[in-house]
Amino acid sequence: MTSTDPFDALEAVIRSRRGGDAKASYVAALFEKGRPKIAQKVGEEAVEAAIAAVQGDRGALKGEAADLIFHLIVLLVDAGLRLDDVRAELARREGLSGLVEKASRAAPPAPEPAPPATSPLPLGQEEAPGAAPLKPEPHASGSPRPLPPATGGF
Repeated sequence: MTSTDPFDALEAVIRSRRGGDAKASYVAALFEKGRPKIAQKVGEEAVEAAIAAVQGDRGALKGEAADLIFHLIVLLVDAGLRLDDVRAELARREGLSGLVEKASRAAPPAPEPAPPATSPLPLGQEEAPGAAPLKPEPHASGSPRPLPPATGGF
């Protein structure tokens, strides 16, 4: 079955170029460079589209949007996804409030808490029995780090 949808046609061409000759195909060269390069191109094109939009340049926006969609499809194919996967996700979201949909996404894991800050022992107080003695950090030369120069007071 032949699709008349230009996005489907573009996806088919991109898929056919995967593993091709990188010297003969820009798409094959992108795949050869890997996902970080493809993602970089998506970001560049997104910025260029945003700039064209802010400048009110409809012609440039149209071209940059085409570049963005092209590179996004390359990224999707590289990640093992299809435009149909994106269509299904959009269909799933249909009728949902954007705020409700965004809140339904899993929150990223919380960062690990920082270790508790240590404070110097008050004068005259000894370290707890069994505690490892404090050692100065070695300097690059291997000797203890020199003291910073005096600044002349508080």
